[in-house]
Amino acid sequence: MAPTGGPRSPDKRPRDSDDSGSDGDSDSDCDGGLVSDLREIVCLLRLIKGGANRDGQKMCQQIISSVAADIQTMLEETQLKFEKERENLLKVLSNTSKEQCENSLNEEYSKFQETYDMFCREKDVHMQTFRDLFSEVEVEKKKLLEQYEHHKKTETTMLSALDKTFSEKITYAEQSVRRMKKVHLAHIR
Repeated sequence: MAPTGGPRSPDKRPRDSDDSGSDGDSDSDCDGGLVSDLREIVCLLRLIKGGANRDGQKMCQQIISSVAADIQTMLEETQLKFEKERENLLKVLSNTSKEQCENSLNEEYSKFQETYDMFCREKDVHMQTFRDLFSEVEVEKKKLLEQYEHHKKTETTMLSALDKTFSEKITYAEQSVRRMKKVHLAHIR
């Protein structure tokens, strides 16, 4: 097997099928690409190791094993670093979102409370205005009833006076008619 210049070995994993250890999160695409590249390098080094000549093979294997181990260590450290950074970012985002949510809720509650207080004050003012108007209507109603009663008494008094006057005039007219009849009868006899 030739280490360089030949066609790619079927054992080599293609880039698209890499398993970066992430759960497929969209924010792990960048570090997933890096992890994929590092794994590909490790794979190539193993292929080189397997295809090395028998002469000095042990020394080459040691060098390649050392480089592969260093790369594997770097890969694991990088992966741990990315995971810690991701966890820290999630914590910060979570806390920030929670604080923003609490601040928004507090602001909205303050606005609601202010509006409610204003409504209560205006309601009290409107209720007092209604009570004042109702009192004025009651006072006017009482005045109108008193005027009506006074007018009724005045009418009754006037009607009584007219009745008395009419009765007196009728009585006077009857007496005048009787006198005239007597005078008239006295002239006829």
